[in-house]
Amino acid sequence: MVERQEIIHLYRVCGYSKRRISRELHCSRHTVDNILFEYEAALNKEDPDEALCDLLSTPPRYDSSKRRPRVLTPQVKSEIDACLKRNDAKLALGMRKQRMLKKDIHLYLLEKGYSVSYPSVCNYIRGKEQGKGKKSSEAFIRLFYKPGEVVEFDWGEAVLFIDGVKTKFYLAVFTFGHSNGRYAYLFRHQNTLAFMESHRNFFRDINGVPSLMVYDNMRVAIKSFVGGEKTPTDSLLRMADFYRFRYRFCNVRAGWEKGHVERSVEFVRRKAFCHMDRFKDVFSAQEHLSAVCKRMNALDTSPSTMGKSLQVDADLASLQGLPGHLGCFEVAEYTVDKWATIHMKHVHYSVPDTLVGEKVRVKVYSEKIVILHGKEKVASHQRSYRGGDWCIRLEHYLNTLLRKPGALTHSVAWHTAHEGIRKLYEKHFQGENKAFVMLLLYAKENGFSQDELVRAALSLQARGVRRISAEQVKAMLQSGVDKTENTENTDPDSQEQDIENAALGTLDSLTALMGNMEINFLQTNKQMKQ
Repeated sequence: MVERQEIIHLYRVCGYSKRRISRELHCSRHTVDNILFEYEAALNKEDPDEALCDLLSTPPRYDSSKRRPRVLTPQVKSEIDACLKRNDAKLALGMRKQRMLKKDIHLYLLEKGYSVSYPSVCNYIRGKEQGKGKKSSEAFIRLFYKPGEVVEFDWGEAVLFIDGVKTKFYLAVFTFGHSNGRYAYLFRHQNTLAFMESHRNFFRDINGVPSLMVYDNMRVAIKSFVGGEKTPTDSLLRMADFYRFRYRFCNVRAGWEKGHVERSVEFVRRKAFCHMDRFKDVFSAQEHLSAVCKRMNALDTSPSTMGKSLQVDADLASLQGLPGHLGCFEVAEYTVDKWATIHMKHVHYSVPDTLVGEKVRVKVYSEKIVILHGKEKVASHQRSYRGGDWCIRLEHYLNTLLRKPGALTHSVAWHTAHEGIRKLYEKHFQGENKAFVMLLLYAKENGFSQDELVRAALSLQARGVRRISAEQVKAMLQSGVDKTENTENTDPDSQEQDIENAALGTLDSLTALMGNMEINFLQTNKQMKQ
């Protein structure tokens, strides 16, 4: 800009020629010609003073359209093209929301050691995209939230590979309005049970309850619309009464009114499952998701996240007290079939073989089921969502196998049994099926887990015993060597168990009350007919 003013000054005031100005300032003759051409064009306009003022105050612009990229090398372009190709593959698999954004591709290139700017990446990708119109702009108002006051909730989708099987999951995402702290949970269904369980898990993890929960118009939160009035579902009312929080709904088709969580779903899904989407089971996937959320909430390395960890701490410190844990399960009644299983939603779950023909009650959670006979817990299983699956445990068939020991190694229960139990049989109890079944029955009746049984056998081997008998294993179990708590126990903690038992007691009372009312009604009706 100083050079332009100096050129005009030498030409206008000093009367220098263009060639002399070029020699004096050591610049190109074409540069002098271009600047003086703009100057003379400004003088010929209707308002030359204003035009000249604009010319002198506007910085010079250079034509960079013919420049060749120096940083965006063919190697960098091939890396970007590979990322875009992976995005196309995910789009074909129905994983549209887990594609890499431009910022993710830029971060990926930096991690690979390439020194390239974010605008260069954007310009290259934009040049490859065709037929995309300009989006209309809209202004939004940034809202203010007090610490711990507002939490926004929303659902999202994620496609993962669990044990090699492509599976669709739903993300329940919670976002603090003050700090933008995020928490997320995986569920197989977007139903009432998952809705309640996600809230219970969230309140348990933050050890408190916010004052206000914000929802959009989701089915699990709104029962019906009557004019402009929205009726909350029974599950939402139940949670609001138990945890003592207020709730608010967004306007129809205005999910952006939640402010934070709309982008949080996309952000959490991208950060958690953009690079890693294959897991052994749903529990390892949830552990990975929780770890990613924990890292994001502690992120304090850029201007946009400056002080975020302190804001999250302020949110957690300002929450209402946690009144307890809400029992989140459904209760159903089933009859045990001849296979000693219950058939629930096209899946068989085993129970002790002594209950064939009996009625049992099932507490159905999102990821497990607990089977009760009366008030006694008789079985628990990880819930299966594969139609036609059989979830069978060997210990449920020991009484039958005691009468039919020859069927032990040919049964489905045997092939799904503990690997250590099968190795113990193959090494020390070949041909002694009945003795082995009696050993398993002894361990079950005396409260020893299968892990403890295997550890007892390993302890005998460590002491130099080559041929292990059932009596030796029993003696080792009784001696208490390596006795630990049962690692297969899936019961909730004691407080949660008390809440669930109380809920079941309430259901029993209501059932009995309805039964008495029906009997009284029938008796009264009979007397009236007489």
